[in-house]
Amino acid sequence: MTLVNSLCAEITIYQGVGEQTGAFVERSAIRGKKGLCKSMRDLAIKSRVLGDGYYYIPIELWPDTKEPVIVHKHDWTVIGSIPRTSRAARKPLAESRPESA
Repeated sequence: MTLVNSLCAEITIYQGVGEQTGAFVERSAIRGKKGLCKSMRDLAIKSRVLGDGYYYIPIELWPDTKEPVIVHKHDWTVIGSIPRTSRAARKPLAESRPESA
């Protein structure tokens, strides 16, 4: 599938739920291209990174349902927020090497 002259549906994402706005635009008319998505996976990734807003996806890739679609199925935990005590302790590098005589 080529995206060169494809028609895209405008999708609004709010708190992980996507809904079609009813507007359709040509790919070449989309300004900025940040919100342009090549797949549902791409839509999920971009909406997690960029946050709520308007995104564009080729109309044949969006589900035919009129109901809102859940784009983010799971909340993500940032590894930096996990307490350090629960991580596996590492041995110091000097202790893990065998001594050579």
